[in-house]
Amino acid sequence: MSGAVEVAIIGAGSYGLSVAAHLRARRIPAQVFGRPMQTWLPMPRNLCLKSLGFATSIAVPQPGYEFPAYLARRGLETLEPISYADFTEYGLWVQQELLPDVQPVDVRTLRMAGPGEYALELANGQTVRARKVVVATGLHGLRHMPELLAGLPEQLVSHSFGQYDYRRFAGREVAVLGAGQSALEVAVLLHEAGAHPLLVARKPPVFHGRTPLRRSWFERLRRPLTVLGEGRLSWVLQHFPWLVRHAPETRRVRFARGYLGPAGAWWLRQRFENKVPVLAPATVEEARASSSSITLRIAADGRTQERCFAHVVCGTGFRHSLDGLAFLEQRLLANVQRIVGLAPRLSRHFESTLPGLYFVGPLSAYSFGPLFRFVCGAVPTAPVVVNHLAASSRRSRRPARGSAEGATEEIRAA
Repeated sequence: MSGAVEVAIIGAGSYGLSVAAHLRARRIPAQVFGRPMQTWLPMPRNLCLKSLGFATSIAVPQPGYEFPAYLARRGLETLEPISYADFTEYGLWVQQELLPDVQPVDVRTLRMAGPGEYALELANGQTVRARKVVVATGLHGLRHMPELLAGLPEQLVSHSFGQYDYRRFAGREVAVLGAGQSALEVAVLLHEAGAHPLLVARKPPVFHGRTPLRRSWFERLRRPLTVLGEGRLSWVLQHFPWLVRHAPETRRVRFARGYLGPAGAWWLRQRFENKVPVLAPATVEEARASSSSITLRIAADGRTQERCFAHVVCGTGFRHSLDGLAFLEQRLLANVQRIVGLAPRLSRHFESTLPGLYFVGPLSAYSFGPLFRFVCGAVPTAPVVVNHLAASSRRSRRPARGSAEGATEEIRAA
């Protein structure tokens, strides 16, 4: 498509679809660009969400589209564990039901096109202009690679995000770095594909327990169940999501990064323990690549050892930096103020310092806190963003004072 739209949304995952559904309900013209549920599509059915069913709904204003209700109608588990594939199918169903006109095309470049206007150059060669743009690209472009391994050939080093088929490593030695859910999933998938994984981590891996179906009133009071799991602080974050925004910036960023740190889901534990060897606490001090292998020098237990691997998978999380979004034009980037030089500095409406450009999802966590790293953060996000877009749209349509139409409106008002 070519032409102009009022609001362009870049990304068709949980945040993009949530904002678009709220805009559609308010009859504000908008267009979504991106392949629906792109992050989730390649995930195998034998991996499950770490979140609970009620914490993973796409935040649309229409009733009847809650994730647990969707699962219940199909006779599926509604709390945990829930397959990634089931969530993907749910997201595609929401999109097809409520937003069938999503344009499944990537944005190649986003640039400023003039005062109060942006241009989106699409991968199909077309250009679309928009007065407002909401960037909802999730974790795409945010992969964090350790400095020692950054820049090494992809056939030797990769990130855990977006890859789930490891059959090509059957019979071969593979190092997995990290101790979070993604690193543990990769190690399990490698083992089940016939490879020989070694988990290398700064701390030994830990696993969450299963959420009890029945709890006493005292336990419910002491550790309330929330969209972020059990705990009083998680309850505060869910019910008062804007409090974190008022914390000093340094503490807010540290909290957004560190809250709910690396841990595995309970359902993964049996598939991991006594099957995947672990080297922890350990750090990688050096990496040397050859044409067909990579050698790591690893410090562990006060000793240093060298191990040769066919491949290294980095389950090392994400870096919340605008630099990873390759579609943002450099001139545009230069006009967006950042927090600690990484994430965009956002207003209480999720608007960046470049008027009309909004960021939602993980890139908003440094402004609003850890809740917004997760799908559940779309629930408070979407209405706030859309309310601001609606007010802005009304202001732009209001006749200027002094014009004939404006004078007529003033006479009518009088």
